[in-house]
Amino acid sequence: MEDVARGEINFFTQTIDGSPAWVDVNAKSAWATSNFAQGPAHVTIHDLRGKETSVNLNIHAMEVHKYDGEINDEFDNNSEEQQIYYNEIISFLKNYLGASRVIIFNHLFRSRGTPRTDEQCDMNHKNPVLYPHVDLDPPGVRWKVNEILGKEEAEKVMQNRFQIINVWRPLGPHVIRNKPLTLCDYSSLDVHNDVHPLEVRGSTNALTSYTVSRNKQDAQRWLYLSDMRSDEMFLIKIFDSNPNVAQFCFHTAFINENFPELKTEQKSIEVRCLVLYDN
Repeated sequence: MEDVARGEINFFTQTIDGSPAWVDVNAKSAWATSNFAQGPAHVTIHDLRGKETSVNLNIHAMEVHKYDGEINDEFDNNSEEQQIYYNEIISFLKNYLGASRVIIFNHLFRSRGTPRTDEQCDMNHKNPVLYPHVDLDPPGVRWKVNEILGKEEAEKVMQNRFQIINVWRPLGPHVIRNKPLTLCDYSSLDVHNDVHPLEVRGSTNALTSYTVSRNKQDAQRWLYLSDMRSDEMFLIKIFDSNPNVAQFCFHTAFINENFPELKTEQKSIEVRCLVLYDN
């Protein structure tokens, strides 16, 4: 029998003011504010433990990999530890994906113990996000690439294949039990009916993104990795310029109803990466 969890996912329903959907993720705010109503739904979430190789970026928009690097705690901006971690992830993605160049443009630590207060939040320290989202939509991706590289170079590199990949992993000695990450199998999405544009306010990393509504047939397949450790990481596809493969992966933290929340501090780190190819 397949191992599953039961969890509540806060799906998009409609905006409460009739205007297009927006979310404000101001760096100094502990929790995002928005103008859309959420419809919490209890969902079966399938465990990838023991089946880690059953998903891939081209079909499902996600993968599970091992991490065997040096960094296992939060680091300061522009520190030696940050440079080590960035170099580790860049080297891994270049070698694994066959990319010509990888640029990390953002990292974020999330706390899963006592929620952070406004005073404890900044651009690099936040609480988990409790609604499903994709970090950037295609217009937002192109805006970001222009910002990273400048318009002239961006126009050149965007003639070849390019991707945005979010590399997410636990941090520290404790497995993730509180608010683990669940990801939606791209092949189970009704892209035309489930996916909704979302304006992002208060962020330096996104202008526009996606959120998702519940599929009436409950065809969406949500996945997670139970008791995920710091030597494991998700590759989460945010964008792919190749239209013939999976395009993006909705993801959200959820409260696992199978387990009581633990008091131990459980942290995660994610790095958002621009992945460039020569063809």
